[in-house]
Amino acid sequence: MFHHWYSPHWSVLVFAVVVTVVAVTFFVYPWYQDRAVAARQQTASGTIIVHEPANHNRYGYTFSVNGKTYRGWQIPYDDVQFTVGQVVTVHYDPLDPNNSALVDFSELGDGALGPLPLLIAAIPFVVLIEFLRRRGNPKSTRVISG
Repeated sequence: MFHHWYSPHWSVLVFAVVVTVVAVTFFVYPWYQDRAVAARQQTASGTIIVHEPANHNRYGYTFSVNGKTYRGWQIPYDDVQFTVGQVVTVHYDPLDPNNSALVDFSELGDGALGPLPLLIAAIPFVVLIEFLRRRGNPKSTRVISG
C-alpha cells in the first residue's frame, strides 16, 4: 500500500508549523489569560448605559470599584438581551478593573477556543491531501546509463 510513498514537500511541514503557531497565539493564549483572570475575578453591580445594535449589537455599561467608575463594552453571548438602565453583574479583574465583562471570565476563555479544533483538524487534512497527491504522482525511477 505504501510502496510508492515519497516524503512530503517541505511546504507541508511549514504550513503545519504556521497553523500551530497561529492557533497557539490567537486562541490558546487569550484562553490562558481569561482563565487566569477567572481565578481572581470579582463582581460588582453595573448599569447598561447604551445599546448599539448597528455595532455588533453591543452594550455599554458602567460600574464602580473603590469609588472609581469604569466603563466597558460587551457583545452578548447566547442571544442575551439587555435594556438601557438595567442593573447587571459585572465581572472584573481586581488587578485591572478596566478588564471587565458581563459574563464570567471562564466563559470568555472557553469561547476563545471555539475555532481551535477546526485549525487543528486542518493539519492532518493537509498532510493527507499531500500524501494522496504524492502517492498518485510517484517520482520517476528512470535510470540514465552512461
